[in-house]
Amino acid sequence: MKPHWACALVLLSGCLPALPAFPSQGTAPHPPFDPIAFFEGRTEGLGTLVIRGRRPEGIRVQSVGTPSHDGFLLRQRIQRGDAPPFTRTWTLVPDGHGRWTGSLTEAVGPVRAVATGDRLRITYRTGRVTTVEQVLRLEPGRESALNLLTVRMLGIPIARLVEQIRRSPRSTGGSSRR
Repeated sequence: MKPHWACALVLLSGCLPALPAFPSQGTAPHPPFDPIAFFEGRTEGLGTLVIRGRRPEGIRVQSVGTPSHDGFLLRQRIQRGDAPPFTRTWTLVPDGHGRWTGSLTEAVGPVRAVATGDRLRITYRTGRVTTVEQVLRLEPGRESALNLLTVRMLGIPIARLVEQIRRSPRSTGGSSRR
C-alpha cells in the first residue's frame, strides 16, 4: 500500500460514529450471559447501521433459536433499509467455561463467543482482511440486550451497528435456564 493510501485510510477511520460505551461492570456480580438461553425462542432486534461513506440505515432482525443435537441453531431474517430481506443461520456449540464455537452463514471460518459477566463477545471473519466483533450486554431483567458491532478491514473500522435485541413476549424457550 502506498503511503498516501495509508494516510487516507487513517483519516477515514475517524468518519464513523463512536459506539456507545458500556459502563464498567463495577463490583456487583452479574448473571452470566448465556447466548443459548437468551436466544432460544423468538427475539427481535432494531438498530442503526452506519457504513463508511453511506447514510445510516435501519436494521430489523427477527430470530428464532432452537436447540440442536450438539448445541444451538439460530435463524435470522434481516431487513436492511429498503433492501429485500435476507436470511442467515448461526450455530453455537458450548465449549465450556463461558465459551462457544460455531458457524455463521457469511463467516469465513469459525465463530467464537466468550461470556464475561453480563457481556458476550463474538468474533469472526467475513473475508481475508475483514473481521467482525460484536459485544452484547445483557440488560437488567434479562429480556433484552444491547449489541454493538464493528466491521474492520485491515484493522480499520468500516461499519458500525448499534442494535437493541428483545426477547419476544410470547417466547417461552430458555426460561428453564435463566
